[in-house]
Amino acid sequence: MVGSKKTLQKNKAVFWLALVATVFFLALLVFNAYGYFRYWQDGRQSQRNSEIIQEIFEPYIYGGADIDGDRLMRQARELTGSGNIVAYIAIGGTNIGNLVVQGYDNEHYLYHDVFGNENVNGALFMDFRNSPDFTDPNTIIYGHNMRNGTMFHNLRYFVNQDDFVQNHRNIYVITPEITLIYEIFAAFSTNIDFYYIQVHFNSDGEFAALLNEIAHRNVINTNARPATPSDNILVLSTCTNTHQDTRFVVVGRLLTAR
Repeated sequence: MVGSKKTLQKNKAVFWLALVATVFFLALLVFNAYGYFRYWQDGRQSQRNSEIIQEIFEPYIYGGADIDGDRLMRQARELTGSGNIVAYIAIGGTNIGNLVVQGYDNEHYLYHDVFGNENVNGALFMDFRNSPDFTDPNTIIYGHNMRNGTMFHNLRYFVNQDDFVQNHRNIYVITPEITLIYEIFAAFSTNIDFYYIQVHFNSDGEFAALLNEIAHRNVINTNARPATPSDNILVLSTCTNTHQDTRFVVVGRLLTAR
């Protein structure tokens, strides 16, 4: 009788333990499923946003005629309801074609889109320390490396495909005041211990030291002239998705402004 009672108690304990484990497993499954659904949903929304925005700018950006950047930017601001838009950026023949925003820090737009909504795809955003008119010696734009192909995913190809830059040499930027064309002269992957996101320089020599380090790390073959301290450069930065502290970096030298 005593043995039967102990067996019954043991069976009850096993039952409750199995029940708790099952509930925990199901809860974890639901949580993960929701996470994947949210990631997919945000990706779809991000792609739709990009397509709507591209309809405004793409008919004009690669043409040789003067672009009414002020009109296009006002249209984009009315569409998104955002006053933080500073530019539109595109690289022909890639998926990179989107608005650039600038916040009060480098955190907000990691997980908010240009419409101000929470989105794991975030937005393309300029370093908050930069002048929004692209007049700094080194202007930095960040964006996620999204597996759905949005944001700065295509930057990886400049580093991983030897001839990619030959067919995608220029970065186009539309601002309210001017259209800028940058010629890509360097691309590399790096750990964040290389401070390529320096914005302010005490001298031309300090800027030259950064340019020399960029040239040293460059892995692409291009006929583009390397930048000098008299140039303005544009740095595009995204995660590699292989190690938390590594980045793909593409650098362009200001070629023309019209």
